[in-house]
Amino acid sequence: MKFSDKLKISQRNLFRAKLRTLLTVGAVFIGVFAISLTNGLGSGIREYVDRQLGNLGAKDVMLIQAKQAFSNPVSNDVLEYDPDRQLGQFNISFLGQDDINKVALVAGVKNVIPLYDAHLEYIRRNDAKFQATGSQYVQGFNIEMSAGETLKPGQVYAITLPARYVTPFGFSSAQDAIGKELIVGYKDTADRLIERSLVIVGVQERSLVGNIDSSISEEFAREIYRAQSIGGVERYPALFIRFDNSYTTSQQENLKKLFEDQKYSAMTLEDRVGTVGTVINTILIVLNVFGAIALLAATFGIVNTLFMAVNERTSEIGLMKALGANRRTIFTIFSLEAASIGFWGSALGIGSSIIVGLIGNRVATNTFLKDFVGFQLLAFPILPFLGIFAGGVALALIAGALPSLKASRLDPIRALRYE
Repeated sequence: MKFSDKLKISQRNLFRAKLRTLLTVGAVFIGVFAISLTNGLGSGIREYVDRQLGNLGAKDVMLIQAKQAFSNPVSNDVLEYDPDRQLGQFNISFLGQDDINKVALVAGVKNVIPLYDAHLEYIRRNDAKFQATGSQYVQGFNIEMSAGETLKPGQVYAITLPARYVTPFGFSSAQDAIGKELIVGYKDTADRLIERSLVIVGVQERSLVGNIDSSISEEFAREIYRAQSIGGVERYPALFIRFDNSYTTSQQENLKKLFEDQKYSAMTLEDRVGTVGTVINTILIVLNVFGAIALLAATFGIVNTLFMAVNERTSEIGLMKALGANRRTIFTIFSLEAASIGFWGSALGIGSSIIVGLIGNRVATNTFLKDFVGFQLLAFPILPFLGIFAGGVALALIAGALPSLKASRLDPIRALRYE
C-alpha cells in the first residue's frame, strides 16, 4: 500500500467520530497556543532588551561595589567586627578613598570614577515644580534620545530629562525642550535649599534598561554630594572603572575574579541588564509549564481517542489483515491519525497565537507601550515556532504509539470474530 493511500485512510478515519476528534485536537490546540503565546512574549522582550543592550555602549565600564555582609537573624554565626567597613543607610556597605586606591591598582584598570550619591529635592520651570531623581552620567553610556544628545565632557551644568517630563513642563515636544533652562533644587547638611540652573541638552526615550532618572554630570553630582556630606568624609555606593575595551569575555571574567578576591562585587553593564533578562526568563518558564501541562493532558486524550478507535475498528483491522495488510501498514495508519491530531492542533494553536499577537501588538503600541519606541510585545521568529510545531506533532506521534502497536498486533482471526 502506498504512503498516500495510508494517509487518505487515516484522514478519513479521523472524521468517523468528529466530536471526539475535535475535542482531542482542541486539547492540543490549547497547549500549543499557550506555549506559542508565552514564547512570543519572551521573544518580543528578548529582542527589545538585546537591541537596547547593543546600544548601551560603554563596553569598557564595570560597576564595583562592596560585598554586603548582612547578619542572618536565624543563623548562629557571629560576624567579626570590621573597623574599616563604612556603612550607609540600611546598613549597606559603602566604599571610600582607600577602596579607590586599591581598585586603581588592580591590573587592567585604566581609571576609577566614584559614583556620587546625590539627592535632588525637585526640578522646576517657572511655577511648575516636580519631584525628581538624578543619576550620574558615565561618559560613553548610550541612552536612546527622543531629541538632543547625551551629556558631553565639560557640560557641568546640563541635564537630560526623561520624556515623561516634557508635557508637565509645558514643552510642545521633546525637541522644543532642548536648550531651555530648568532649576534644580537640593538641600545641604544644614537643611538649606540650594538651586542651580541647568540647560536641557537631551530628552531620553523610555526604555527597559535605563532613563528612569534625569542624567546629570559627574561634576554636578559631586557638588551636590559634597554639600550633603557630613564631616567631609566621602563614601560611595559604587565605583565605575574603565578597562581595556579590547578585553575578551574571558579576560573580563578574570578581572571580575580579581575584584572578588579583594572582597568586591563586579559586574559590567551587560551583566546588570542580563539580570533583568533572567527574571523575565524565569517568569516565562513558569508560564510555559502551564502550557506543557495542557499538552500533557492532550497526550492522554490522544491515547484514549486512538484506543477507542482501535476497539471500534477491530473487525475492520482483521479484514485489512486478511486482505494482506501487514503490521507495519496498520501501525502506520494509526500513527498518521495521531500525527494528524498533533498537526492540526499545533497548526491552529500557532496560527491563532500569531493572530492574537498581531492584535496585541497593535493595542500595546497604542496604549501602555506607546512610550517604548520599537518595543513589539510579541515576536514570532520562524525557527522557535517551527520547533513548537514539530514538538506538538512529535508528542502526538509518541502518544499514538501504544494504540497503534496494539492495532498492529491484533490477531486477524480473533479480530474478524470480534463484535
